[in-house]
Amino acid sequence: MSHALHLQPSSFPAEERFSAGLDHHGSVAFESIADPRRWGELLEQADCAHSVQGFAYGAAKAASGWHVSRQLLTQAGRPVAVVQALEKRILGVRVATRINRGPMLLVANPTAQLVTDVYRAVRNRWGRLPFGVLLLAPALLDTEENRVIMARAGFRPRRGNGWGSARLDLRQQIDAVFQSFEHSWRKAIRAADKAGVTVRVVDGEAEHEWMIDRHLQNMAEKGFTGHDATFLRELRKGAGSDYVLLQALHEGEPVAGLVMLKFGTAADSIVAWFGDAGRKVKAGNAITWGAIQEMQRRGCLTYDVGGINSDKGFSSFKSGMNGTEYFLLGEYVGL
Repeated sequence: MSHALHLQPSSFPAEERFSAGLDHHGSVAFESIADPRRWGELLEQADCAHSVQGFAYGAAKAASGWHVSRQLLTQAGRPVAVVQALEKRILGVRVATRINRGPMLLVANPTAQLVTDVYRAVRNRWGRLPFGVLLLAPALLDTEENRVIMARAGFRPRRGNGWGSARLDLRQQIDAVFQSFEHSWRKAIRAADKAGVTVRVVDGEAEHEWMIDRHLQNMAEKGFTGHDATFLRELRKGAGSDYVLLQALHEGEPVAGLVMLKFGTAADSIVAWFGDAGRKVKAGNAITWGAIQEMQRRGCLTYDVGGINSDKGFSSFKSGMNGTEYFLLGEYVGL
């Protein structure tokens, strides 16, 4: 099953056990969330949600041996944040916890005190001995104020380089999104269309396995570490129709592939592969443009370009989309 996309811009346990009730840490309470739909609704309230905090992402990690804890944080009965923590347990005892780009705040323009309360509560729950180390990459912009907040909440910096990326605003008309690209990017999309590149959304088992094979081969050839096959299969199973695979074809052959994930009203690129034949006909630009259109059609309000190279910054490919850049704090440790 597939459908084609237009390229033309005009058409374009041994420790604490938490019940479903509230567990208090000072003025902040925790409520365990087990319902995927409710978790998704909460994510939609976050100002800048991240796919690594999505329900399906956590479920895929659980398949690799992690224990997943999803918590709603409230203060005086008001929802203020959500966090998905990955716990490593041995014989039922938590020995380490990893939180990536969380907790995510649900309050617009929160005060510094509220942010401090949230992060202190997270540290008190997961970062206190004898229940292992807490490694946390906060969902906070890299500012001096936020570095002070992390110190006051009891965290110590561990790694300086945080997550950086850029997002496109999909609330505007799709033609406006196209016109916001740099001239070279618009030119590349038109060149791909002229060369006969087509983009389609596919959902067959063979196509998904094809994409996994291309991704594994890409990692081996370029020497980088990314999601493994088990994770991708479990992510697709958990996300259902929110896991979107696109292919770019030239002369009937797939020359590029891209996996997108919808979480709340945001879209994130999970894995991508551009073959040599595809690069010659600008298939990377074509499939990305097709993905932007498709994710807007599915109700996404933002499109994340998928991160930067921590050493070199944004590639010319990603910077050409002219998204709004953001940079988060690096990793912290709580003991």
